[in-house]
Amino acid sequence: MADEPMTDDEVPDIKDIDTGFLAEQETRLDIKDIYTSVLAEQETRLDITPNLPCNALSGGDYDDLYTFYGSEDSSGDEEPPNTEPISIKIPDCLLVSPRSCYDPFEPPSPIMSERDALKGVTPRRILEDSSLELQLDDFAVYCNTDAYPDEMRPLHLHGTGTDLYFDGVVTNGTQSAYVRRVKIHALPIGNYGPESTDLTKDKIWIQSEDSAESDIYYRLKTPAIEYKRFFEPFLWVADLAKHCVDFLEAMYLKKNRVTIHHFRLDFAAWLHATYEASDSREEVLMWMLKYPRCDYGSAVNTNIAFLHKEAVGTLGDTITNFHTLWNEVHFFQKYTPAPTESRNICTVVTRYTYDCFNHLPFGRLLEVMDLGVTTKRLRSDLLAQRPSATFHMLPNRPDSADVSKICPGDTISTARDAVESGTVWEKEAARDDHHDELWFALVQDVSFDEDGYRVFEVIWYYRPVDTLCGLMKYPWSNELFLSDHCSCDEDSKIREDEVHGVHQVEFGGTPETTKDFFCRQMYLAEDRTWVSLSQAHLRCRHVQDGPVSSYEDEYSLGDTVLVRWGRNRKLCQPCEVVYAAEEFGRLRYTFRKLLSRRDVDSTASNAPPNEVVYTDETVKLGRSHIVGRCHVRWFAATEQIPTPYDRDGVGAYFFFTHQKECGEEGYTISPLDEAPWSMNQGPRQDSVPKLRGLDLFCGGGNFGRGLEEGGSIMMKWANDMDSKAIHTYMANAIDPEQVSPFLGSIDDFQRLAMQGQFADNVPRIGEVDFISGGSPCPGFSTMTNDRTTDPQRKNQSLVAAFASCVDLYRPKYGILENVMGIIQSCRDRDQDVFSQLMCALVGMGYQARLFFLDALSCGSAQMRSRVFIVFAAPGWTLPEKPLQTHSHPPSVKNASLGRLPTGEPMAKREIAKCTPFRYKSAAQATAGLPTIYDAKPDICVPFPDHRVVSGTNTNLMRNRVRLIPKFPYGMNFSQAWYGYYGTYPRAAGLGRLTKSERSTFPPSRHGENTKVTLTSIQSNAYGRRLPHQPMGTIVTAASPTDAKQGRTIHWNEDRCMTVLEAKRAQGFLDSEIILGTTTTQYKIVGNSVAREVSLALGTVITDAVMRSYGRDCKHSAVEQEDEEVEQDDEGEEEIFATSPLWARAARRRDEESETPGTSVPTSPGAAALTREKNGNNKRWRE
Repeated sequence: MADEPMTDDEVPDIKDIDTGFLAEQETRLDIKDIYTSVLAEQETRLDITPNLPCNALSGGDYDDLYTFYGSEDSSGDEEPPNTEPISIKIPDCLLVSPRSCYDPFEPPSPIMSERDALKGVTPRRILEDSSLELQLDDFAVYCNTDAYPDEMRPLHLHGTGTDLYFDGVVTNGTQSAYVRRVKIHALPIGNYGPESTDLTKDKIWIQSEDSAESDIYYRLKTPAIEYKRFFEPFLWVADLAKHCVDFLEAMYLKKNRVTIHHFRLDFAAWLHATYEASDSREEVLMWMLKYPRCDYGSAVNTNIAFLHKEAVGTLGDTITNFHTLWNEVHFFQKYTPAPTESRNICTVVTRYTYDCFNHLPFGRLLEVMDLGVTTKRLRSDLLAQRPSATFHMLPNRPDSADVSKICPGDTISTARDAVESGTVWEKEAARDDHHDELWFALVQDVSFDEDGYRVFEVIWYYRPVDTLCGLMKYPWSNELFLSDHCSCDEDSKIREDEVHGVHQVEFGGTPETTKDFFCRQMYLAEDRTWVSLSQAHLRCRHVQDGPVSSYEDEYSLGDTVLVRWGRNRKLCQPCEVVYAAEEFGRLRYTFRKLLSRRDVDSTASNAPPNEVVYTDETVKLGRSHIVGRCHVRWFAATEQIPTPYDRDGVGAYFFFTHQKECGEEGYTISPLDEAPWSMNQGPRQDSVPKLRGLDLFCGGGNFGRGLEEGGSIMMKWANDMDSKAIHTYMANAIDPEQVSPFLGSIDDFQRLAMQGQFADNVPRIGEVDFISGGSPCPGFSTMTNDRTTDPQRKNQSLVAAFASCVDLYRPKYGILENVMGIIQSCRDRDQDVFSQLMCALVGMGYQARLFFLDALSCGSAQMRSRVFIVFAAPGWTLPEKPLQTHSHPPSVKNASLGRLPTGEPMAKREIAKCTPFRYKSAAQATAGLPTIYDAKPDICVPFPDHRVVSGTNTNLMRNRVRLIPKFPYGMNFSQAWYGYYGTYPRAAGLGRLTKSERSTFPPSRHGENTKVTLTSIQSNAYGRRLPHQPMGTIVTAASPTDAKQGRTIHWNEDRCMTVLEAKRAQGFLDSEIILGTTTTQYKIVGNSVAREVSLALGTVITDAVMRSYGRDCKHSAVEQEDEEVEQDDEGEEEIFATSPLWARAARRRDEESETPGTSVPTSPGAAALTREKNGNNKRWRE
């Protein structure tokens, strides 16, 4: 997401540099002056936004802001019609090699060797020790390698390992000569130092080896037309180097060590103050305008190698190495690796975790480590503080085995239904399960049937095998889970002659109970969720005392909800509940419309999609039109919008600053001075208590930062074994002093913690409140060709390491992310790592819930499906599933994961029928980025990360990419050679590629008809993105040659996707820094969790934390609804899905719209069974 444009009143604070450079100034700098002061002196106004075009910088004509074709409510996957005039923009020159490399070439001056040119045009020296200067015009700089033959390069790449050459006209007065292929030896740049306030301008020279021997310099003047797009951006980088070097020198004199964080805001402030009284002030301000933000971190990071070379050459090693900057973002030595047992590749786990996971294929890699004395004591003290539930039950009778005396509150067992009964429950035996022949139930009521037998109304207990634990090893054979599945509406009841036995159960007990069983959790069968058992759970909702909650209890006046109204039934809009009353026996709500500002304010067409305006317009509708709750908050028009309200509606957060006022001549949109008194406003996240977080497998930090932005988590510790990822994490930390990174494996981290060797980056037991982790996914990913290798078994074992860390620290909350492949479908269900993790977490007593989330439904611009396990300690509220705020494209189909004994999936994709926003397309996500054509200049001043991965832009790769047609959208090699999808037949040569063009690609391999290869007919290699659809999953490499994930080419430019485009797809902010080479950057981005998803998860965790602390969250919680059948106000019966965000503790079901007691939808197989076949089926589920 791009930085928000800065208005005159949105002035960020300026942080002083260490002891306070700015504190020494008489007046505090107003950052807006950097941009507005020079503009007042200009006759034309410049638009200072992140979308500032850079046509003056790289020699091209750039696109304007992307305009979405069609309304937000348009549907379908088809390309939107082009309603604007067709225009063709022709750039000045897009040659990759100098003109001098082509034949025929007519040079502007006679061609000479450099030695002859120096003899012919060099003037006589006045002094023997004086240097001479010659002018170089019509020049081009290039490299010459096998992969990049005679390709032009920007000058800031000099000295990075590849030799550079130049061609050009050497001039001295009236004498000139054209020299070719002269190797560059040095690149001197002038005007460094605080005494010089001029920019580098024409103070740039180059030297060859021959000219250096003669002490002759070539002053760079006018570049060749083809080199202009390389040279002009370099001039900006050269000025950046001058300013950075001067800044480092100034801070060295003040004994302040500069870090990357100083370039976030302090550098801009220093620069403005330095040139405030200079004759070059206007020139410097215009230079700053080309980079439309005050945060120079990305610019410094992108050019760090060049800046370091210039700093060493100008300041020397001592002053340069005084600063921390280089170890942070160049050498990656700020954070040193922790000591490791290099020979030990085993995964360190606790004894409990080992017992849970040792039977899996990676069990041989697990190593148990005993807890040290200090660790054991701290852990015991922590567990002793955990609350335990108190239950008031009838005492167990000594003769409880007497069936004739069974009464409500007793636990009974009965033989499981036979297959002949038509049951949907398959008989499955989990590992170490000793009760697979029995079903257990809690008696609710006793009555008599027609034959005089006693029959029992019951709530069924579920054993681990009946839940997400599946066939895996559950640690406690004596634990039962009370379910929300009762027999009240089942035709067949348990008769007394079917009772196998009566059992003693300790509710809220522990595995050490002396009774037959213990029960501490309730399993919500439909939600696949465990929650802590409460007294209310012991009574079926059909026999509970007290009235059923009414409609008024659900929505209060002033609540903000998403309402479906208008002709578009796929979109809902935020409204305020202003009145509720019964009409003809049905409750009707009056809603205040909160209209999208971009739809009603002609001056705000670029307003965020989640900005609304307050109105007096109302609409009266029934409850069936309410989709769910949302969060709406007022802010002053001059106020900076905080997260999460500034994220385009992620998490269903809306804001307003203006109101719509109607008059006789129409309406006006004007600022609203204060919040409306009637509205229950959304929460401010800065007021929420903070949990101390441990971020495992943290990577670049997109997961952890999103969770933090949700409001209730502050990451205090981070762990990863990738040095560049850890340094990236810390480079983006808001306050790096508050985060202690551990650079090393989780095995070394746990080994130190278990031994009691605590440190700043190894927290003590009891300090960690929250643990998050996205364990490495290659061990489960379908992208991995062989998941049985030792490295992949190691990756799989890290799930056990995560469980071990939870067991060690016992946090209040936690969450794990991984790919869908972590859940087994039908095969290998006895090796399901996901189910084993659920066994381990629930076995510790945690409440747990499974999320199957699509990133695009949370607001991301990519189709990225992931599995999340969220858990909460007893006594803490379990978070609910985030609301689906964005629609799915029609091409996205239903999907399911895993399998339960009933034949139902463990999880399935939820495609909401009504959302507040349409899905975000690739073109929308990349809107505002300038056209970079073939990306060869490698410099984009306004957006430094708008660069392609180096290996994807070789001469051969570029020639192949050019052959992939741009229209129709989405073409790839397969369609270009074999013919379009959907046509018949598809065969070699039926596409648009000629045989000559086909020869540019690799030859076909034997067996391609049965195996997907780069050039096979099923291949996705060399595919262009679809601009009006979400991107595919961002992976760790931008490889167009990948037959599975090769759709990485831009839809309209002959290049692969850039690092910045991948960042935007993943939800990174433009200003956030990703360290390393472009290859490393893309890998870090691809390994991340989409920011929109992590933020949405962070908001629901925040709501759970607030409710756990007893905050009044009534007006900020959205209840979870099931898919219901309702009668709409016009009498039409319709099915609609209300997307869940928050669920109340006691969920009410509408007795008129669904049958009571049906907790789980019928599976397809069960639906085919008739009601009559239910004869002796006691545990019927429909």
